[in-house]
Amino acid sequence: MINNLLITNLNGNSVFSKYYNNLNEEKQSEYEKLLYQFTKEEWGNAKNEKHLVTEFSGYITVFTGVGDLMLFLCGSDEYDELALSDILIPIVESLKDICKKKGVTEAYFIEQIPKFILYLDEIIQRGHLDQVQLESIQNYFALKHDQPLKKDNV
Repeated sequence: MINNLLITNLNGNSVFSKYYNNLNEEKQSEYEKLLYQFTKEEWGNAKNEKHLVTEFSGYITVFTGVGDLMLFLCGSDEYDELALSDILIPIVESLKDICKKKGVTEAYFIEQIPKFILYLDEIIQRGHLDQVQLESIQNYFALKHDQPLKKDNV
């Protein structure tokens, strides 16, 4: 199962998080602080979308840097480091796609979070991989955002 996706700024402050397990907010915050402390020395090696792997709190975590952001994907069971790395690729592609006008910066990403959530929901559903092709994800997104159907009078 994919346990969570965490996106932080370069200071380790959470910008976006999506949890697929039942951690309460207090435990989520504690997890995020500990993950930052555990991985911060390696962040320099994760630049330019190079994927790094660590085992943290009994889970495998793959992380990478994109622009001003760090992305962490945590999983267990059938999602080993290779699977998580493969799942992180369309997430990064989606992030870059929604931020292509101004680049991947913290401020612009925050503006684009609603769109990113829709992309992410196409990639991961209920903690399991669904879509990995950026073109398919964009098509599903476009279908959801076409003009609303008009109700015809019957």
